[in-house]
Amino acid sequence: MMLVLLAALLCVFGSWVFTNLYRHALKQTPRQALLWYFMTAVTSGIAIWCTHFIAILAYQPDAPVSFDLGLTFASLLIAILGCTLGILIAGMFRFWITTIIGGVILGLAISAMHYTGMVAYRVEVMIHWDENYLIASVVFAMLFATFTLFFGAQNGKFTTLNMTLTFAAAIIGLHFTGMAAFHVTPTNLMAGHSNPAEFKLLALVIAGTAALIVLGGLFTYFIENRTRMENIDELRQARDEARNASRAKSEFMSVLSHELRTPLTIINGYASFLTNLKGHTIAKLKPNEPITKVHFDDLGDQTERYGGRIKSAGDHLLTIINELLDYTSIELNSIKLNRTSFQAGDLLAELQEQFQGLAREKQSSLEIEFDEFNVFADRGRCKQILINLLGNALKFSSASSIRMRARMIDDTCRLEVEDNGCGMPAEDLERIFQAFIQAETATRSAEGGTGLGLAISKKLAAAHDGDIGVESTVGVGTKFTVDLPECASVIVAEKALAAA
Repeated sequence: MMLVLLAALLCVFGSWVFTNLYRHALKQTPRQALLWYFMTAVTSGIAIWCTHFIAILAYQPDAPVSFDLGLTFASLLIAILGCTLGILIAGMFRFWITTIIGGVILGLAISAMHYTGMVAYRVEVMIHWDENYLIASVVFAMLFATFTLFFGAQNGKFTTLNMTLTFAAAIIGLHFTGMAAFHVTPTNLMAGHSNPAEFKLLALVIAGTAALIVLGGLFTYFIENRTRMENIDELRQARDEARNASRAKSEFMSVLSHELRTPLTIINGYASFLTNLKGHTIAKLKPNEPITKVHFDDLGDQTERYGGRIKSAGDHLLTIINELLDYTSIELNSIKLNRTSFQAGDLLAELQEQFQGLAREKQSSLEIEFDEFNVFADRGRCKQILINLLGNALKFSSASSIRMRARMIDDTCRLEVEDNGCGMPAEDLERIFQAFIQAETATRSAEGGTGLGLAISKKLAAAHDGDIGVESTVGVGTKFTVDLPECASVIVAEKALAAA
């Protein structure tokens, strides 16, 4: 009884593994599916054969029993080859007629394996076969094997369960119906005869070996399926990133068109005023009124005012174009650094003077703190990084206080821009360094911008083998930190003074 239960458990487990492997193979490309169909056939063939063999060992007639090893091995090959043919026909073509043909072949493979194994089962008795049970067992196997493959082609909620149970029914039904057709009549009955107890041990060894092989197939399925799911996740993530990048570029083009149109409109407008300024001035004169120095001074004042506005708009336009060219150059890895030695404090003082006017307009105080050390880096690019960070703080943060710092940490130059403004939410911190992206702030639409400043700054820092970090709390403020490793050194004069 124990061996019968062992055979049934192995059959159900093997059928479940067969179901998963077969359904997985159906999802593959034709070339990949071939390997999975063969693995499915080998797994199912071994599960079928071991179920049969263990169940046969459980059958203990009161007579000597032996096995023909050649036929026993042949029954295993029949199971594997028949399963391979049936599974390939049903899986590769996927028509209802090929599913039926595949199911019939699969059922015949189970039957042929069983009855070849029965021929290999040698017992010293008279044997009689009941043809009705024999035919019924073959029909039973073909019918349930066909239903199994039909279930495999569906995608219902209970498909895996239905396929597992029908395939297990095909194997178990065939075996026990076939055994019902097998009748023995003892000839020289040996009183008290019993077959060797080693048969039970042999059954356990076969069951263990089969379980390991089936588990190997299942393990391969799980590993491949997990890898496939990870690839799907990566592809989905790449798709989302591409979609977000496309959306960001579309938004960028919309912003860029506005950013370019605004200064160009100003330039064209004031250029038109300058073109017609002389005519407008003369038209305002009374008949025979001469042009005096007063008219000339008024004309010059207007010209200077209009020219200043044209220059301001031109500078804005030039900044946008430079950002675009810079980003394109960096993307093509054609950025070149001109490293020189300069004092960090001098750079901060220069930027403080440059942005003092804008800071007053924004009602912000701009302060600097620095250690006395030299920086060996591209001064222009470092200035560009700080201009982007400082400009963003003044335009977008609504801060009342902004500090720039330069510190020397070992041989690393650390530059900081900190404000006490509106801050940014955590989700924005993960995306602000992406090209064409701006954090959502209340003043964003009013201040404009291309969304390339931080992306360029991060790449410039990376070109110095450094990086930019950001810390921010909504309602508290934001701090950007630029680390440039192996770029800082103590000023030579200070070293000499210390030595003296």
